[in-house]
Amino acid sequence: MRVHRPESSPVFLLGAGFSVDAGSEVGSLETARYPLVSDLVKACFGLDELPNGKSIEELFQGAIDAMDEAPLDKLYELIMEADYYLTRHLSPGGSRENNVYLRMLKDFQSAPILTFNYDSLVEILLLKLGYWRPEDGYGMPVHTELISPPRNSATLHRGSLRPVLHLHGTLCVYPASVALEREPNQRFDMLRPKEEPDFIFDPDRLGPCFMPFERVLPGPSFRHLPERVIAPVPSKTDGLRGTFISRVHKRAVEIARSTRTIVAVGYSFNLYDRASYSHLLEAAGGARVILVVPEAQALASRLIVEYP
Repeated sequence: MRVHRPESSPVFLLGAGFSVDAGSEVGSLETARYPLVSDLVKACFGLDELPNGKSIEELFQGAIDAMDEAPLDKLYELIMEADYYLTRHLSPGGSRENNVYLRMLKDFQSAPILTFNYDSLVEILLLKLGYWRPEDGYGMPVHTELISPPRNSATLHRGSLRPVLHLHGTLCVYPASVALEREPNQRFDMLRPKEEPDFIFDPDRLGPCFMPFERVLPGPSFRHLPERVIAPVPSKTDGLRGTFISRVHKRAVEIARSTRTIVAVGYSFNLYDRASYSHLLEAAGGARVILVVPEAQALASRLIVEYP
């Protein structure tokens, strides 16, 4: 049975293929790029190609099992380098401001964005356009610090025009579930669990990209980059239960349930991600899904069988 849905903005669902073309948009000015699987095999593991029968997810899981932090650290470093160096060219006023990313974001100003990417490409460009703020732009209230007086406050909306929901987490936000408190007549502060967690904005090395917003200074709940996102491993079920990520998914399901059109760009619906996207497709039952990937026809044939 086809579900009747009112007219609404399309919803964009982004995968790694969405960000990859940022390098070609920058062209000869490219000094960093968003990595493909082939790049990660070499950069993170020192291999020329994937071993037979192994996926990149299995390689990362093996490193985690061996308590080797270097591959994940390298992955996040590559992503943040690309954010830092590419967005300065792609942003309004940048040397490559006439690009497909800004055109898309301007053409669909209110369309929610659901992303499986760790990078901050979309948020930085939206912030520079004046369409987005970190306090509400991640789909829930986030604690931020605003430089006083902000130099470009005139270009900022009072609120974000649409959310950017990071389905596997973002490197720029972490939950604060404990606080330091002192009871009357106590000499020392004590760690107490919060009834409701706060979410803290900390763009780490990307601070200059988010001006006039800056990081909230670390407190007792501070989390390092690998703890803020779901690692690219075969099973992501445990990570989906995380405080920030579970709330992002709840909001994403509400959005998927209300839309008539989902445009999936650069996302292959990897079977390792099934726990991350299955409930979204089920919630979107009756909606039209447009696939923008090179293997779109084969992917459509597979998904039609799995989600009739």
